Amino acid sequence: MAVLYMAATAFGCTKAEDESPVTDRQEEEILRITLSLPGSEPDTRLSYEEVDFNGRKAVKTLWEEGDKIYANASPGNTDCFYVMDLVDGKGTSTGTFECHVSTTGGLPQYMNSNAWTIYYSETGVKSDQGFFNVSYTGQVQKGNGSMDHLGDRHTLRLVCTDENTFVVFNNSFINLYGENVEESSCMKFNLSGLPSIVPTEIELQYFNASGSASTCFHEYNYLKTYWTGASPNSTTSSSMTLKLEDFDATTSVTAYMMMSNYPATVEKGGKFRVYVRDSEGNRYYCDKPINRNAVLDGGKLHSITCSSWTKIEKTADGFDDPENGIVVLQEATKGNGTDIVIMGDGFDKELFDGTYDSVMRTAYNNFFSVEPFRSLQDYFNVYYINAVSQDRHDAEPYYDVYGSQNGARNGSAVTVFGTQFTPGATTITGNNSRAVEYAKQAILKKGKASNAAEAETRANKALIMVMVNVKCHAGTCYSVWTYGSDYGDAYSVAYTALGNNEAHGKWTMIHEAGGHGFGKLADEYGGRVITSFNTGSWNELKSNHDYGIYRNVDKYWTAVEEADGWSSNLSNTYTDETNVYWAELLNESYGYKADENLGIYRGGYTYDNLFCRPTDNSVMRSQFMGWGGFFNAISRWAIWYRLMKLTGSTSAPDFKSSLDEFIAFDKTLTIEKNPEYITTKSDENMDGYLPLAPPVLIEGRWVDGKLITY
Repeated sequence: MAVLYMAATAFGCTKAEDESPVTDRQEEEILRITLSLPGSEPDTRLSYEEVDFNGRKAVKTLWEEGDKIYANASPGNTDCFYVMDLVDGKGTSTGTFECHVSTTGGLPQYMNSNAWTIYYSETGVKSDQGFFNVSYTGQVQKGNGSMDHLGDRHTLRLVCTDENTFVVFNNSFINLYGENVEESSCMKFNLSGLPSIVPTEIELQYFNASGSASTCFHEYNYLKTYWTGASPNSTTSSSMTLKLEDFDATTSVTAYMMMSNYPATVEKGGKFRVYVRDSEGNRYYCDKPINRNAVLDGGKLHSITCSSWTKIEKTADGFDDPENGIVVLQEATKGNGTDIVIMGDGFDKELFDGTYDSVMRTAYNNFFSVEPFRSLQDYFNVYYINAVSQDRHDAEPYYDVYGSQNGARNGSAVTVFGTQFTPGATTITGNNSRAVEYAKQAILKKGKASNAAEAETRANKALIMVMVNVKCHAGTCYSVWTYGSDYGDAYSVAYTALGNNEAHGKWTMIHEAGGHGFGKLADEYGGRVITSFNTGSWNELKSNHDYGIYRNVDKYWTAVEEADGWSSNLSNTYTDETNVYWAELLNESYGYKADENLGIYRGGYTYDNLFCRPTDNSVMRSQFMGWGGFFNAISRWAIWYRLMKLTGSTSAPDFKSSLDEFIAFDKTLTIEKNPEYITTKSDENMDGYLPLAPPVLIEGRWVDGKLITY
């Protein structure tokens, strides 16, 4: 079953005029619902066919044998659902569905209801959660022009809430169109002018007006309203893929791809890019400019016609071909400069068609979109280096039974840095030493290093950002600390997944690369309750501060901790505004207490007790929620100080003596505290996301100008 894709104008849930009365049978009744698809009925019994509709092409579909629907008489209550079989109307657009309902002891609760929800298809959609869980990835079309696969992803949800009309026994009649219907859409590809190839894949990608690959496609269904027990899958993507099988050599392809019911919004000045892959591994693309702001609605047939193609040539890895594979994004104009090297993992050769460049430049722009990095940008040398993986990353986002998305299920792809995920967690592992070698090559060949030794030293002090080509919630930073400085004078490798949408990926990267990677900051979230504790571990935070690490959290000892049963030998002094690590910033004259509620908040360093943080929220605690889009004052101070020391731009002998210099700089900044994520998406989209994995500290020492790690 499916529906004629057309703009809907009306909707109604009504009893049929010739409705039969409820029978007198005491133990069983027949629940009968007739569902009508819009449009006239064709003579054939095809499930799907393309027709003319008001002068435009549309896909018309019909009820076929074996169709089922799932009807819920009490939305959100799984005890009140009915699986109904098609009993009449095969090959037509009006089908009658029945099921037998036990009435022993009276009519089932909720049976005469005005709040029914109907789902199609029954095999994949049995609830709002089931509707959310329908994925539009992994589609396969077998044969040129075939529509046989469309029914596998075609879903429909109807909410019948007319307060004056009840869905009852014996032939309620429902028209399946209107504003209360949520339905998949379909994209048709009319492709001609190709060389004679055996096509194996079509990919559709969207680029916004600025030229960046931008998420507009939902990989799952999405609902404007749903019952509280459901949890949406909000993964979005800049591209959708359709596999092709059983194709002969051809110069023309006709293909159909089902898409989410959620509207895809595109902007004037952007473009669609259609890729075709052939059986020899070659890839071709065609660009289609977007001439107006538009919305690709659910329940409609959309089409793209392409006839002019460009073959994608192979790209050399930047390590092997530095001249062509390393891009200088900027050179420092202040201080001695320090280096940021950006690279990707899980990008195969075919993604060096502008996609890789877009990901690298997006990471670069996002990093410098937040203070204090925005105002400190001129102190950095920034490059990206092509890292061409043998395979495209095939890790699949992991969803638990509640629909929460955390981490990914690993595949078999062979990638440059060997990144791996943990299903149900946010950790990413990778080959840190190889990432450092790539950074060294970028600095040596394009960073104006005088020799290999200088390049090695600079690479071992660089921030290395690895953008992992998997759209999921995950990120981990591996950060080296040494005994040699009070500002963290060694490298970090920050692995960041691309996120479930553009903003999600941005703020994950800022947390991992900007916070952990460059700032050497700790997580400010809690979650773990300390029940047994090593005093030495508690006190080592003081050493971390001395080495330029974790300056945004501190030990916490108050009467509350003492009353919880902790021994007073942990500390003889309660934590207060005079002795917390950021005490200087709590001076009323600086304004931080008023401007960002700087103070002392119990919990941090991943613990709910015995540690504290400086603000209720920040990018180091929950970067997706309110006041989560900024680095608080002590974090900005730590970032600024480390940069000034790395670039030889301060004469301050130590961290605390740089206060006045920092304050003078910081008062020039405009601090924005909320990320765009929470202004464009509802907070419920973040339900179920676990905190990002804590940073992994690696001990290191500088010996004769070389960094040795342990």
